[in-house]
Parts: sequence; structure tokens; C-alpha cells
Amino acid sequence: MSERDFEAGGRKFKLNKIDAFKQFHIVRRISPLLAKLVPVMSSITKAKVGDLSEEQKLDEFGKLAVPIMMGLSELSDADADYVLFRLLGSVEVQQEFSGSTVWAKVATDSAIMMQDIELPILLQVAGKALMYNLSGFFGSLPRK
Repeated sequence: MSERDFEAGGRKFKLNKIDAFKQFHIVRRISPLLAKLVPVMSSITKAKVGDLSEEQKLDEFGKLAVPIMMGLSELSDADADYVLFRLLGSVEVQQEFSGSTVWAKVATDSAIMMQDIELPILLQVAGKALMYNLSGFFGSLPRK
């Protein structure tokens, strides 16, 4: 399996690259969220996650959850839709159709195409698409 391929909710997904212009507009919209996350993420990356107990890992996740939820709540509906539709539009899901395997887009720029995928899975897929498409951006952020 390549870095593009992953499974979630019992389904197989494939990540695709978003063009740089759309990446710019995604980052621009989520920059207030990133501003809250970067300090927390830098403190977490200082700890070796593999060396943490399950309880400590949960505590570290909790440190991220609050700024993520606060940042998401501050996004306008239009910005949240823009970000989610662009991220989900870069992902394909494996489908069986007339005995053949085909790949279908999860979303377009304005609609979810897979109505049977529930919200927790959609958010997980969007998160994977964000990291796949913006990993270069996150890697270039200043570190303390």
C-alpha cells in the first residue's frame, strides 16, 4: 500500500494532490486554526510518542482537541464548506460496479458524492487529505 492509499470505515480510499492554488486557499482559511495548533503541536512533537503510555497519549490528544474544536467553531460555514469540499474532492473511494473495481470521487467542489459515508469517516478522510496535501507546508513551519 502506498502513502496515497488507506482504509477507513471498512472502505479503501486513494489520496490525490490538490493544485497549489487550492492549497493556498485552504491554508488561508484554516490559518487561524493553525495559529492555535502550532504551539501545541510543537510541544507534543518534543515528546517521543512511542515512549508515552496510552494515558499520556490520550492527554496529548486532548491538548490538540481543544484548539482544533475551537478553531473549527470559528470558521464560517462558507470557509468550512470550501475546505472540506476541496479536501474530500481530492479523495477517491473504491467501489464495486458490475463486477469491476472502480474509483469514485468522494466529493465535488460543492457536494458530497458518497451519501453513505458517515461524518466521523468523512472527517478522518479529510484529515488524511489535509496531511497528504499540506505536509510540505507543515514541514516548513518554524519550530521552537
